[in-house]
Amino acid sequence: MIKKRLGLVLGRFEPLHLGHILYLIGRAFRENDRVIICIGSAQKSDPLPIIERHERMEGQLKLLSYPQAAYRIVDLIDPIPMNIWPSYVKQVCGITDETSNTFYRSDILPKIYEKKLIELGFKITIVPRIPFYYKGPDGFYRLVDSASDIRRIHRELGGKI
Repeated sequence: MIKKRLGLVLGRFEPLHLGHILYLIGRAFRENDRVIICIGSAQKSDPLPIIERHERMEGQLKLLSYPQAAYRIVDLIDPIPMNIWPSYVKQVCGITDETSNTFYRSDILPKIYEKKLIELGFKITIVPRIPFYYKGPDGFYRLVDSASDIRRIHRELGGKI
């Protein structure tokens, strides 16, 4: 029996940007039957509260016409201790071994997490960051490749995300 393919994307999405949508999440949708998007650190609200991150994600997925049946968004509070997060994420998201599971990430994972995810039955796919232009609060475009770059621009210019 062929297993359904499930993609898991985990990030804080502070802010949600083109790299997340086109490269990371887009790839997960292209390669899987269903995608679970975990918005991590739901308990943190700096710079954006979870409700705003969730609404932005939901709005963007609708705008891009992804069918609601093809994805689920999970707001994920960081577990304590953090070293249990691979099994915690699998449990909270209701991921089983009945699907073929792939974890998508744009950064290389620490070896301890990578090993645990593989033990839990995940294939790991590292999606390279591709620079894109982001319009800052001053109206100028800058080449960035991460949410960290975007937050830095806003800090430097004193603008809100």
